[in-house]
Amino acid sequence: MLSQVTLILLVCCLSTSTIPITIYKNAQFVPTNTNLKLADQFSINSLNECACQCLNNSQCLTATYIGINKSCSMFSAQVKRSWLQIQTTIMDASVLTFSNESLPVCSTYNFQQPPQLYTTGALPAVMISADLNKDGHVDLAIGNYNGNSISILLGIGNGSFQLPAISFLSNGSNPYWFVAHDFNNDGNIDLAICNEGSNTISILLGLGNGSFQLSVITFNSGGSAPSSIIVVDVNNDYKADLVVTNTGSYTITIFLGFNNGTFQVPGTSYAAGSSPSSITSGDFNSDGNIDLAVVSRNSNQLLIFRGVGNGTFQTNVTSYTTGSVPYLVRTADFNGDSKLDLLVANSYSNTISIFTGTGVGTFVTSASATYTTGIANTFDIAIQDLNGDLIMDLAVSNQYGNISVYFGYQNGTFGGIKSYSSAGQLSKGITITDFNEDGRPDLAIANGNSNTVAIILALCT
Repeated sequence: MLSQVTLILLVCCLSTSTIPITIYKNAQFVPTNTNLKLADQFSINSLNECACQCLNNSQCLTATYIGINKSCSMFSAQVKRSWLQIQTTIMDASVLTFSNESLPVCSTYNFQQPPQLYTTGALPAVMISADLNKDGHVDLAIGNYNGNSISILLGIGNGSFQLPAISFLSNGSNPYWFVAHDFNNDGNIDLAICNEGSNTISILLGLGNGSFQLSVITFNSGGSAPSSIIVVDVNNDYKADLVVTNTGSYTITIFLGFNNGTFQVPGTSYAAGSSPSSITSGDFNSDGNIDLAVVSRNSNQLLIFRGVGNGTFQTNVTSYTTGSVPYLVRTADFNGDSKLDLLVANSYSNTISIFTGTGVGTFVTSASATYTTGIANTFDIAIQDLNGDLIMDLAVSNQYGNISVYFGYQNGTFGGIKSYSSAGQLSKGITITDFNEDGRPDLAIANGNSNTVAIILALCT
């Protein structure tokens, strides 16, 4: 959960005057335009020093401070609610802005119907949003499972996209999941794709104009049927690493990154129950190291791997029982206690379960923390503050094309459920981003049966 504090800060040693600062806890400032980022500094000892650095820079209007690595990121833009993203892996992140204005809250919140549809490749299954061509507008990258390709829809900034979509081969068969990050440190967004059919990971290096290099880096996933992938720094060297679930070989595999687009191969693998299908990360025991949470669908387990901080994980894995056939796992602070919680979607029991974190690496759950999703299998869940109350909400996609929005409450529960149509079925990948730049998060959903992406714009009054 986000929290907002407005205070008056003494302006360092510049003068004795005071200025208003608004601080948003448990958040990062992530504008769609990467050119708005001014600098990263890794020798800042406190949020106060980060504020002073921002004040010393005439272009700085907003900054993010992360205490775990003493990182101060500065931006030449004021806070926009859709750019204020919940930090789910590190709980000591704060956004500060030199303003005492609060973000708008919606009294009523809905989505436009019917959605706007765009054609993709065959069987779109997963999707991410990012500014791929550096024009300040949000773009979409869609993984087409049967098409063995990635479709790129370049955003115009008004909620629509350029046509036709640009297509790139995934350099493997059946791309099942992928993530976006600048893996070679050139300022351009790259993609890391797990190809379920060929047991490979493909790295597509971005050119910064919405396209990618023709030469694709490909390596073995460390097992069979890779089904999910995350990017995270597991060895504390400030370089992006990859963690992959190999559903067919019952393992997860760690690939340490070199910050040049390549990774240490072969990776290090760990047993992960029966058919691990989804993974997320966070510092669950508050020791400063990244831990992993994995759901294994055939054994109905939630597994917690505790990180050592050097890229390895403890062998004593903690296991929790989930519902029937857990399909995915997500992490966030749902009840506002600054401790990471876990969300598990159970495909066959058609439920969502919340596992409340204690901050010491353990989790608790109860029947009251389980929510019914209906008769359709849940395929994906996106987490974001949708209605501007600084509390996380859920957008859930399912096989019948129904998008259910669960609004969060301060105690970590959910209610006020609303349903919308994606104008398709087999609705898998879902992402939340402000596509029309009105400050309100919108939805994008991949419809597998009709080879389309549905854009559903927010209505906030």
